[in-house]
Amino acid sequence: SSRDYTYIDDIVDGVVRSIDRPHAYEVFNLGKGDGTSLNEFIAIVEKHVGKEANVKQLPDQPGDVPYTCADVNKAQVLLGYRSKIPFDLGIKRTVEWYKSAYEVESNGFEICPETQANGLGRAPSMVDMASQMAASSITC
Repeated sequence: SSRDYTYIDDIVDGVVRSIDRPHAYEVFNLGKGDGTSLNEFIAIVEKHVGKEANVKQLPDQPGDVPYTCADVNKAQVLLGYRSKIPFDLGIKRTVEWYKSAYEVESNGFEICPETQANGLGRAPSMVDMASQMAASSITC
């Protein structure tokens, strides 16, 4: 399959541009404007993580579209929008962020994303649930 994976900074840029322009009630497609195959996605993640993924190929899901891509022409013309972060760089930045947020701290304790309710990637509704799960001895 192939999807139009887009780095979050580019989406935020498009949303801000849509708010700052006099286009009431318009709908804009935001994205990179071209697709990336799932196999390419996995290869790039492997490169930046430094580990090989354990991939299990399964049949396509019924009804799943094999290729999606945002048509960003309207956003380009009316908003001056264009994604700026190449896919590879976006994955690299995401891996760097994840490692800095969840690697072993200097005191030797591992920060486990499944038990931390510190606001990093957690919706407010998940804070209580994460605390309860942590109290029930979930280990990483």
